[in-house]
Amino acid sequence: MLEKINLPGYKTISKPDADVLFHLKEIINMSPPNDRYPIVGEIGVGIGATTLPMAEILSNYGEIHIFDFETSVQELQADLKQRGFTNIVAHGNTDRYWDSYHWSLAEMIRNPIKNQTFDLIYIDGAHTYLHDALAFFQCDRLLKVGGLMIFDDYNWRYADSNYMKGKRLLYMTQEQVDAFQINMFIEDLVSTHIGYETVKKNKIFRKILATHQLDKSN
Repeated sequence: MLEKINLPGYKTISKPDADVLFHLKEIINMSPPNDRYPIVGEIGVGIGATTLPMAEILSNYGEIHIFDFETSVQELQADLKQRGFTNIVAHGNTDRYWDSYHWSLAEMIRNPIKNQTFDLIYIDGAHTYLHDALAFFQCDRLLKVGGLMIFDDYNWRYADSNYMKGKRLLYMTQEQVDAFQINMFIEDLVSTHIGYETVKKNKIFRKILATHQLDKSN
């Protein structure tokens, strides 16, 4: 998968997200010396353009959890392992219509691992209100207070892309094709959320308040 970076036809998804890399470095630099092991989540991996430099920054400390189709995360995990990175945790889903990274996130919520909450989550997934609005609330359950939620493609819409062009009207209405769906749910649900403050308008949000019960046994 990583061999596709910068090849013709992949130029638009070959550039890593600079904000993700900057804030990951900042998290490491601001952490106590004995606690510099960030746990990062990436929802939607593309061709690994952001995953690779994140792995290089962490240098096998902490963990990077990647969420996407099973074939994509397995291939990316193998590519990174060949480069010496062993801290990649793959969460794959099938291409069945009602399956998605929601199920992997739900499993993490239902089966929490002690002291394993994310420091940073990067959401670059399906780019639909249907998928990513729910993913935001699921990721909120998995993000520590003080952690960052970073979104991509605020101004992206299906109408301007060739992705799924021949069959997308089977899955959504023309209104949804024309809509800036990331824009919509960030404005509707994220920027107005009492538990978050804006770090960078429309893109980066810091969790400042836990609004759910962490331990169901209490």
